[in-house]
Amino acid sequence: MVRLFSRLRPVRPSTETVLDGFDRPKLARLRLDRFQRSADNYHVDVVLAPALLKATSTYVKALVREHVMRLWRQPVSSFSDSIVQAFQRVIVEHHNAVVKRARSDNRLERVQLFELALLKLLLQQVDVELSILRTELEDARSTPARRLSGQSLQLHQQAVVLARQSWHVRYAATRQLIRELMRIEHVSLRKVRKSVLGLSWPVPELMLANPLLQLEGGGDPRDFFLHYPLLLHDPDVAVRMNRCVLGAFAEWLPVVIEVPSATLPAESLLPGVSRQDQTGARSLLETERRVRQLFVAGELNECSSNWTDAPDNARALLGGDGDTWPVTHAWQQAGLERLQRDLNASLRRSIANAGLLDRVKASYELAAIYPGLGMTDGEVLLFDYLRGEISSAEFKRRLAASDDNSDPVQLLRRIERARKEYRRRPDAAQPQTIARFAADFMRYRRDLKFAWRALVGMDSIHLVTDEKAIAQVSDSDAVQVFCRDDVAAAVRGGIVGHVIIKVDVRGASQIVAQMQRRAMNPASHFSRYLYDPITRAVEHFGGQKVVVEADSIILSTLEHGGESTVRMAVARACCLAMKIIEFSGNMNAENQRIGLPDIELGVGISYADDAPTYLFDHGRKVAVSPAINQARRLSSCHVLLRETCTMPADQNLCVAAPVHGEGEATDTLVRYNVNGIEIDAAAFVQLHAELSLQRVTVRERKSGRPDVLYAGMCADTRGEGHLLVIRERPVKLWMGRQLLESHDDGRRYYEVVTESRLLEKVAKRYSAADDSGTLPRRIRGHSLGAAP
Repeated sequence: MVRLFSRLRPVRPSTETVLDGFDRPKLARLRLDRFQRSADNYHVDVVLAPALLKATSTYVKALVREHVMRLWRQPVSSFSDSIVQAFQRVIVEHHNAVVKRARSDNRLERVQLFELALLKLLLQQVDVELSILRTELEDARSTPARRLSGQSLQLHQQAVVLARQSWHVRYAATRQLIRELMRIEHVSLRKVRKSVLGLSWPVPELMLANPLLQLEGGGDPRDFFLHYPLLLHDPDVAVRMNRCVLGAFAEWLPVVIEVPSATLPAESLLPGVSRQDQTGARSLLETERRVRQLFVAGELNECSSNWTDAPDNARALLGGDGDTWPVTHAWQQAGLERLQRDLNASLRRSIANAGLLDRVKASYELAAIYPGLGMTDGEVLLFDYLRGEISSAEFKRRLAASDDNSDPVQLLRRIERARKEYRRRPDAAQPQTIARFAADFMRYRRDLKFAWRALVGMDSIHLVTDEKAIAQVSDSDAVQVFCRDDVAAAVRGGIVGHVIIKVDVRGASQIVAQMQRRAMNPASHFSRYLYDPITRAVEHFGGQKVVVEADSIILSTLEHGGESTVRMAVARACCLAMKIIEFSGNMNAENQRIGLPDIELGVGISYADDAPTYLFDHGRKVAVSPAINQARRLSSCHVLLRETCTMPADQNLCVAAPVHGEGEATDTLVRYNVNGIEIDAAAFVQLHAELSLQRVTVRERKSGRPDVLYAGMCADTRGEGHLLVIRERPVKLWMGRQLLESHDDGRRYYEVVTESRLLEKVAKRYSAADDSGTLPRRIRGHSLGAAP
């Protein structure tokens, strides 16, 4: 009988099964410990260029004063767009210089130091501007002329309002400032880092765009509830919730996560003296106070990420918060739904026993109701009413006494109607609310942890901005200087290399002849489907036209030597060539529709590590470069090789060495290039210097032989990312009508992959690759290239 009941009992998923279903974010760790410390053995001295300091100060000053004028309900005139544009430009220039230096030195931590120093500068500048405003108000009040004119009282009221709402003003200004920074990050910077370093976020985005850094740990309740359930603004409530939530997930928590003891140690988590008098200390001290209540030192010092850093894991394990509940998500094991129901009910009971269930419900009702009421500064009052802390009569009395001129009775009716509408929503049901809150609490806890780590990193940075101090530390090996003005001024620098893209256009004459016989316009046809798209693509990839003829197009990309210039001449040339092949495919689709023959291209890309020579023909610049002849050879298609040897349908490029006489292969190579893109060995080597390339091995579908590929991301001039895949193959032997595998004599050729199927396959593998915390080394000892 016992065995019978044991068989009927639902099978509970094992701990390992549940853990396997969790997502685990891949986050880089900070490595600031690799920098030499200053004389105090704690700080890293950092010098930022005056151009960066000036652009930041100008933008922050305009931003803070605009928000303060709104606070005082005075007319606001928006500042000039040129201020924002100057801020954007200087950030991009200095960032690119840092990325380039980090790549050449193989020091990812240099990018981390710069990004944290920039973040500290922005947050610190907001505090400085608010302090300057307070000082200006005090100085104005003490002026005799202001006292006699009666303006002293108005200035006093402005000072009181600013002091009372300083948290809110700082949050509003910082929020907009960080939004602008993150817009620059997503449009340009992260894609440049991914291309050059192989890592999009050396400093996790959770640190840079952390709401708790903008809230100074807690901030004003009206700002806090925009990001987290309002009940968590109370540190004591957050401590009780920490016990409830961690207790519910205890079986699956990493060993480093524990509930702190009730008696906290008296010493600070940070070394050094009291920071009460330092700029930005309020954020650091408030965050430390909250961190010490929710975390143990082991978890804070743990560098690797775990499943708790993805809050949706908690939501999923509790069944989710959608219309259908529970949802098993990534788990398909028997007994999982039973586990979700039991776990959800257990957490609800724990929260109810702690006396906090009403506050959880009120927090979500507040978030749903408050934005549509038109109230100002009434978040806490409404929250107290929703959770039953005050009666409706007391609520109406306080509303009447507030600055809000709304009819209290009518407003209360609107609130009750909105509550009823919210409670009818599927996601407002009790199980969904518990799952949603668990995710929100884990998100708050995660953000608090990453805010603390960011603050610790910024606290260890000493921004040296005073000229005398800069002179004192300039000779020290410990100081880290980012983009001196003389370097930043040379944004592009001289030309230190160039790339030639040679495009053979085959079949144009036949198309033109047929169109003329049919009274069609070949000029508009070629412009629409080939030349105009190429012109636009050339601009997007920073290229230029050298020669454009009916059967030939020669383009180039230039490599500049400026410190803030990210060198991607070869990478962008390859991406441009891929676009040209795509354009020819679009043109052929139209040709087939109207009954015209296909156009055929052959593309060759060659790199030279110096500037091209320019001649002038009646003012027209004519480029002279040995790379042109090399690219011409790469783009060619040998007529006899094409006629005698049949290529696989999906092979666009083949390089072969003819065999004559005694079976010896010649040094002269011939090519089959039909809608293919070949790059020479010099370009391939330079590509490794430009991008972080991952070596990928893929087996060919037909032959089953391994294909050696190199994959990376290239950012164009607009910051858009493009997947670039290079195929490496050995040179074949051409004997009569056969192409034979050669003995491994080290000769290779390199092709830019354009097959969509293979690109999709590589893209999945590339995106799934783990972001390493170290920079990829340049290739060493690699046998490169075929002779031209």
